[in-house]
Amino acid sequence: MPQAQLIFIAPPSWEELVSRLAGRGTEDPAERARRLETARVELAAADEFDRIIVNDTVARATDELEDVLGLSR
Repeated sequence: MPQAQLIFIAPPSWEELVSRLAGRGTEDPAERARRLETARVELAAADEFDRIIVNDTVARATDELEDVLGLSR
């Protein structure tokens, strides 16, 4: 059985995360604040993972994840 790898998918920046959540318009301000507080805690734990993949673009992040998983095309 292969060794497990813990992979953290991170936003490119805090500002971008806030912008993405606000831009979706799917949560009211209270829910968005709750999600951002959860994200702050999760981001603080990123160093506990084996790999951090920055989700700056879906294509690039997907390519990196596929590479980590050995699924490169």
